[in-house]
Amino acid sequence: MAADVGHVDAAAVVGSDRVRRRRSGLLSYVPGFVFILALYIVGKFVFTDPRATLIDFAGYKLAWVEVLLLAAAIVAMAEQVKVAKPGINNTTEVLLMGAIAIIQLLLFALAAAKVQVLGIFDNTEFLMLTLINLAQTAVAYQINSATLMRTISSS
Repeated sequence: MAADVGHVDAAAVVGSDRVRRRRSGLLSYVPGFVFILALYIVGKFVFTDPRATLIDFAGYKLAWVEVLLLAAAIVAMAEQVKVAKPGINNTTEVLLMGAIAIIQLLLFALAAAKVQVLGIFDNTEFLMLTLINLAQTAVAYQINSATLMRTISSS
């Protein structure tokens, strides 16, 4: 009998999750690193030297790649906050984050293996973006799991 009650609570969490998701739209499922990956690709074609100064503000010189890495770190933190909402099953978002991380890792590995078409991904900048994404995905998975466990156990 107690097991049936636990399933009802879990079903209530999933049911309330569906109601909240309909209001937020499909864009809420898109991982932030999709936009970072798009910025990286566009930036590779726009900027010939990724380390050339892009912004010079009061003696502080920032290159395009530094701005991109800063944006990636901010997006990584925002993704972790996105999956930390109690009472909402964010497993789909975490799995999509993981899929993007795997795609980035695959792109880097193929580029490092000298697949000519993917040459733009064979550099330190893309490796750093990939490592940031892998780390944030692992942390987001842990946060989502802990949040779900707390939600289910408190119901």
